[in-house]
Amino acid sequence: MSAIVMAIRAAQPLRTFRFALCTGVLCLLLLQWLDWYYPLPVPYPNGPATVVTSRDGQQLRSFSDARGVHRYQVTVSDVDPFYLTALLDYEDRWFYYHPGVNPFALCRALWQWLAYGRIISGGSTLTMQVARLLDPHERSVVGKLKQIARALQLEWHYSKSEILTLYLNLAPFGGNIEGVEAASRRYFNKPARSLSINQSALLVVLPQKPSYNRPDRYPERAKAMRNKVLRRLAGSQLLSPEQLTLLSLEAVRLEQTMQAPLAPLLSRRLKRQHPGQHVIRTTLDYDLQQRLSQLLANTKPRLTGKSSAAVLIVHNQRAEVLAYQGSVDFNDDSRFAHVDMIRAVRSPGSTLKPFIYGLGLDLGLIHSQSLMSDIPSNFDGYKPQNLTGRFSGAVSATKALQHSLNVPAIQLLHRMGAKRFEHQLRHAQVQLHHQDANLAVGLGGTGIELMELARLYRSLASQGKVQDLSLVSDNPGYPRPEFSLLSPAASWITFDMLSQLSAPDRVVPSNRRKIAWKTGTSYGYRDFWSVGVSPDYTVAVWVGRPDASPVVGYLGATRAAPLMFDVFDLLPQDTRSLAKPAQVISKQICWPGGLASDNTPADVCHKQLQAYTLNGMTPPTMHSEGDFVTESRWPAELATWLASNNAPLLQRRENQIRITQPRSGQHYYREQISELRLAVTGAESMPSDAVRWYINHVPHTDATLSLSDYLGDVVITACLAEHCDQQHIVIHP
Repeated sequence: MSAIVMAIRAAQPLRTFRFALCTGVLCLLLLQWLDWYYPLPVPYPNGPATVVTSRDGQQLRSFSDARGVHRYQVTVSDVDPFYLTALLDYEDRWFYYHPGVNPFALCRALWQWLAYGRIISGGSTLTMQVARLLDPHERSVVGKLKQIARALQLEWHYSKSEILTLYLNLAPFGGNIEGVEAASRRYFNKPARSLSINQSALLVVLPQKPSYNRPDRYPERAKAMRNKVLRRLAGSQLLSPEQLTLLSLEAVRLEQTMQAPLAPLLSRRLKRQHPGQHVIRTTLDYDLQQRLSQLLANTKPRLTGKSSAAVLIVHNQRAEVLAYQGSVDFNDDSRFAHVDMIRAVRSPGSTLKPFIYGLGLDLGLIHSQSLMSDIPSNFDGYKPQNLTGRFSGAVSATKALQHSLNVPAIQLLHRMGAKRFEHQLRHAQVQLHHQDANLAVGLGGTGIELMELARLYRSLASQGKVQDLSLVSDNPGYPRPEFSLLSPAASWITFDMLSQLSAPDRVVPSNRRKIAWKTGTSYGYRDFWSVGVSPDYTVAVWVGRPDASPVVGYLGATRAAPLMFDVFDLLPQDTRSLAKPAQVISKQICWPGGLASDNTPADVCHKQLQAYTLNGMTPPTMHSEGDFVTESRWPAELATWLASNNAPLLQRRENQIRITQPRSGQHYYREQISELRLAVTGAESMPSDAVRWYINHVPHTDATLSLSDYLGDVVITACLAEHCDQQHIVIHP
């Protein structure tokens, strides 16, 4: 009998252990089932309140969530350490030690409620406050129990740092502002990592009653609550008595600015591309973007009604966009402000010509001083004309490109083939928009985006390689692939050809830099382009009307180019230069044959020029239809045209056009003088009507100016081919 009793007693602890184990397992399963059946609400049920920032984190534009709330999501490391210390000291000293609920704080709050008949302190931990923000509840016993359960659930799923981060981003701060970062920028115009002691104390207490204590509406209430926090901090030895006295006397100082959004069209685009992202950090330079926005604001009055402008600035070495302005004024609906002209497909005018010449260099069709024929030509039914309606006869490849002559460009494109040119661009991932490649592509008979043009021109400073431009920092696709468009030698020679043009009618900037640039004017005067590339930067400019209406009196050279050079003036000095590739060899060549002078008999070398060649190769001169000449003589069609026009076989040197009368800054009075004579230099050998005059950007057919037709500031422009000069005068009554 005793043995049986002893066996029963020995088995009892084992049964107790098994019972406890089963009970624990059942409780754990029950908790898991409850967690599965009552999951935690998602932190941002109305979608992200997206903030688009510059590369250094400064806000460019913010977008509210579906409920209209603005928030700037941060992590614990993004917030001022004193703010975090003050927050934990005031709200939850035992945050890192309790399991989500502090029973001592709850008992204290319950005792105070029973003793005073009202709530003295809530007893809620930071975790419980996050639980209430995620899952709001009524102020009742049942609501408090629900809050406690959610707090325990939070601690189960998240680390302490993650829970604190949720509080930093969800706490209300008045109006439609949530999160400490958005509040810091809203009330103090600074990031939360730069908060002062007083600002930290105010933001610590503001979520308790955000609407009642809003500092922009009730500064005295806000000050009283702030000082309450300061006294608590002093009691915890976090502030000295002297600090408490001085800080308590300070008024609540706000620095609220209603700054217009920067790069608003880019921000809108990135928001659509990344709909679930809270913070989108771009590659933009905040200060540069701000200065570009101001430059376009100053440019706007000089544009005709409903005209807009777009500018893109690229850092060549990093292939990153530094500034992005898609319209001249985002708030001016009369100028179609919400149309992003950087991404609009428009006719590029003459801006593709440099790449025709660059490919011609690579194919061995030309060198930099090849003799081209600018004469009336018929290329399989296509008869291009120059902008002036006149022809120059014999012209070098460099001069033909610099003066944007149409016939030589089509002569070269016809020889290489429009399809081959298109294939080369497509191989470099450059997107043109047209149905079938034909010769008109070389003069703008296609569509392209300004961003694609910037990619193209950047290749001239990047050894002929095209790369996608980055708009977002820390892009997971980095490094981005490169695609060869031109050889390093051909891109260098093309850059050199374009960089010999001087800036049009402007004061020499303090930062002298070598810029290869080209302008373009689309058919019908609808689009005006200027793209420039220096060793470090590429600047692309478009001007025109987004609705594609013509703007008479505009040219790429007179409207877009000055703006492009103004943009270059915003940039720091270039830090590098473009090294000449070893394949670029300078050779002395002879016209009309085009071969090296040491391979040309002296009696047929009518003119010698110094040319850049690829590996010393000097291809002979081409006929208009593209075949090479077989002897050192003038192409027959060119010689015939020169003879019929009584033109010398050697082209006269063309000078830059300059207005000599009147000069900028002069004032004229209508009561003293009735008309002004308009005069230029640089066109002495040209017919008188070769010069095109514009008064206030409107074509003017006479070389005199009647003062009775104008009053106030008057802009006078004279153009010869692609070269223009401009003067500003003032006419008084």
